[in-house]
Amino acid sequence: MKVCNFEPCAQNGSNMCCFFCPEKEACDSPCDKHPDSCGHCGTVETDLAAFETQYMTVFEQIKRVVESKKAMEAQEKELKDKLREAMEAHGIKSIDNQLVKITYVAPTTAISIDSAKLKKRYPAIAEECSKSSPKAGYIKIEVKE
Repeated sequence: MKVCNFEPCAQNGSNMCCFFCPEKEACDSPCDKHPDSCGHCGTVETDLAAFETQYMTVFEQIKRVVESKKAMEAQEKELKDKLREAMEAHGIKSIDNQLVKITYVAPTTAISIDSAKLKKRYPAIAEECSKSSPKAGYIKIEVKE
């Protein structure tokens, strides 16, 4: 597929070449040039390579931040576990001082609905009780070892 390197579409934000866009006819300002001759279009593969080169320092920074965050979260868990054990041993339910406010929450049992089982056994009820919620777009990052 051809993608435009000029600027994102004002109508839908994509970088798809106007020549191939299904919304071209309804667009207020489509490009009328052929992608092979306009000078702004490339293939997804060449654009991806250019993108990776351009943003490599950002990838490196994200990797360092994610690794630091994981290490800090592991340290936080260890400290919380020690504190929880000590609070349980001493029967302390809460602490509120100039540095922190900590509340001990005793173990509980959560009750939830097995949605897969509900859909299988009672599909009409599952459908009737289901709701749709819009979700924002996001990126998922997995840091490689």
